Amino acid sequence: MSQPKNKKSKLVSHSIYFTLLFFQLNNTAFADAIDDFLLTKMKEINIPGLQVAVVKNKKIVKVASYGLANLQDEVKVDGTTVFNLASITKAFTSVAVMQLVEQGKLELSAQISTYLSDLPEAWQEVTLKQILTHTSGLPDIMNEHFQLIDSAGEEQSWLAVKQRNMYFKPGSAFRYNQTNYLLVGKIIEQVSGKSYAELISEHQLNSESLSRTSSAGFAHFQSVNSHQARDYRFNPQGVLTNVLTYFPSFIRAGAGMSANASELAYWTIQLENEVYFEKTTSLDTLWEKAELTSNTWAKENPSYHPYALGWYVVERQENLKIVTAGGGQSVVAVYPNDNLTLVLLTNLAGSRPEILMDQLAEFYIEDFGLSNNIKTLKKELEQQGYNKALAIAKNIQQEQNFSFDAGELNHFGNVLVKHSKKNNAKQIFNINNQLHSEVILKSRTIKSYLGTYQLTDFSINVSHEDNALFITATGEKRLPIFSKTETEFFLKEVDATISFIKDDAGVVSGMLLGINGEFLSGKKIKGD
Repeated sequence: MSQPKNKKSKLVSHSIYFTLLFFQLNNTAFADAIDDFLLTKMKEINIPGLQVAVVKNKKIVKVASYGLANLQDEVKVDGTTVFNLASITKAFTSVAVMQLVEQGKLELSAQISTYLSDLPEAWQEVTLKQILTHTSGLPDIMNEHFQLIDSAGEEQSWLAVKQRNMYFKPGSAFRYNQTNYLLVGKIIEQVSGKSYAELISEHQLNSESLSRTSSAGFAHFQSVNSHQARDYRFNPQGVLTNVLTYFPSFIRAGAGMSANASELAYWTIQLENEVYFEKTTSLDTLWEKAELTSNTWAKENPSYHPYALGWYVVERQENLKIVTAGGGQSVVAVYPNDNLTLVLLTNLAGSRPEILMDQLAEFYIEDFGLSNNIKTLKKELEQQGYNKALAIAKNIQQEQNFSFDAGELNHFGNVLVKHSKKNNAKQIFNINNQLHSEVILKSRTIKSYLGTYQLTDFSINVSHEDNALFITATGEKRLPIFSKTETEFFLKEVDATISFIKDDAGVVSGMLLGINGEFLSGKKIKGD
């Protein structure tokens, strides 16, 4: 748990938030648990408008729209609304590349100088695969503000970037930049004899099911698109502003497309069904991670996810995830081994919806993220009954000589809740408390701690599941706390402590949060 910050949100008035939260569901008569989850996250992150589409077993099982596409005019998001895809465009571009590879017009291992002339000497040996996977080391034609490096325009910026030094030896590291897909776009047009937009439209969007994507075009900020969601961003002062980013025409292979969630979901179904390819190996190649020639960079960047062709790969033992994201506001995540694809499109740059994908996936994958130890526990519980949870857990620990991890148990409980097994979840939360607390508290004591505590610039809510206590800080996930004494508690998932403070009458009046070597006091402002 990081120390929460005050976002100083000035998003919209309360009346518009009423619209945002309660005038939402344009496709369904009743809200379900996924709707509730997304609406809660929209409120937490201050996302004006959002679309979701879910594909399970290659069929679209849910599509929904929420919030406002245009705050100024209070225009709702509906099924026809198209959102800025930004760098998700690169996924379409990479499919086009693989189609040309199948036709023998391109080779991934070939040097880009095979297809383009007038390149700097240092660029000559860079391969097509290296620019597709951002492992080329080429200098970036855009700055950190997503503006061309020369204010004079595209031509001058192109001349300027060719004078700049390489970032690293090609293939040795990863650096995301727009020069890479600028070159991919040039190569596509060079070998196909067609414009980039023409090629994508002809070979990927030639279906009535993709008509909105096709009509929205490839120049979001320059075209007048019907039902286009307006984009927003919070400035450093926490004030919501309009996004006025300009996509230069020569980087349209890297950004610029627009679509709605349902059509993007349909496109992923076509992709996984290999409709766009002639060879069964092409999709595997598309999603194959780039191997670096040195492991130095990866060690120095442990959070790095290896990039494939237009997608990045989240490697893990279970629930492999392949992601394409754009603008910090739109994302597609494919869980190929779980037959699940999720699409989230928003109009808030910097909202990073990719961080929500695993949480959303938990609704559709019953064993999502469960460790082998927890799977063993689950199997025994389903055979013997959750009412015997504590005895079963203790027996497994003794027989196998290990202790259940508090975070894993908490995750198991949360997944059960998402699958409408709340009674079973309570048993898991309770055994987590029993196994890790040093003192087992009475129900009356537990209830005295419930409520909201206001710290300097954020609040903490204390809740419970039977005899298990939890805290939820502003913008953070709910975490279990475990008793050391009657008033002192500790967390397992993060290095933090909680001490409850009582007044002279013995009534709980505040708390002391210990985190990152600091102690922050909070006043109880609301009881449960």
